[in-house]
Amino acid sequence: MQSIHGYIVAAHIVAGALSLILFWVPTLTKKGGKVHSQFGDYYVKAMLFTSISGVISSTIALVAPLTIYPTVPEHFESTEHFTAHLRGQYTFLLMLSLLVWNNIRHAVTVLAVKRDVAKLRTINYLWLPALLFVVAVIALYQGVTYGITLTCIFAPIALFNAVGIVRYAFQKESVSGTWVTQHIGHIIGSGIGAYTAFFAFGGRTLFEGVPSLQIASWVLPSLIGVPFTIWLSNKYKPKQKKRKSESVKASVKTKAAELN
Repeated sequence: MQSIHGYIVAAHIVAGALSLILFWVPTLTKKGGKVHSQFGDYYVKAMLFTSISGVISSTIALVAPLTIYPTVPEHFESTEHFTAHLRGQYTFLLMLSLLVWNNIRHAVTVLAVKRDVAKLRTINYLWLPALLFVVAVIALYQGVTYGITLTCIFAPIALFNAVGIVRYAFQKESVSGTWVTQHIGHIIGSGIGAYTAFFAFGGRTLFEGVPSLQIASWVLPSLIGVPFTIWLSNKYKPKQKKRKSESVKASVKTKAAELN
């Protein structure tokens, strides 16, 4: 079991590193172009593998923590303390993996269904945001109870993400073009989750002994990604007000012509 877990983690790291690089190609290239579509597909496949392998490896560690890590480090007071530490760490990683998986799947699916959001109202689709919600609630409880800063920051983000996807699926009417902003927001959201995971585990070692820099590296992807998402979404957001204004003008002209 320990060897299997090690192979999965190794594959997860390789695919994750590839995803972090691929992320920037479709993000910075012309939307709808050949390069955007081709590398976007590469990114989606790499990130799906990364997130699903993260879910599997985290679940194994949560179910059998002492099988995967049989040796308790000396700085832990007891085996129970070490087990609690592992479960807190892997609950967070499970939440991030589910968050990335949720974002990637939703970003791809909204382009496929477009305005027909009723296709999203199925157990086959909604089980993933539901699972993310449950894991995020558990993670938030752990974060608040044990004062885990990173978990306290990202558990609410995961909760809002899960609720947002369900709300989108159950909206009465999908405004034309909103699937584009949904796609942009959740693709970038997957990148934020991936970079956060990278800094959470890599940055902890890189900035060991400097807590302020560790926390800064954890929130940096969100500080960059969220404003970028807002800017890009506004850029490609359908101009509803303009269309409405044109429709009203056309209606006025028609009525004027009828009166004449």
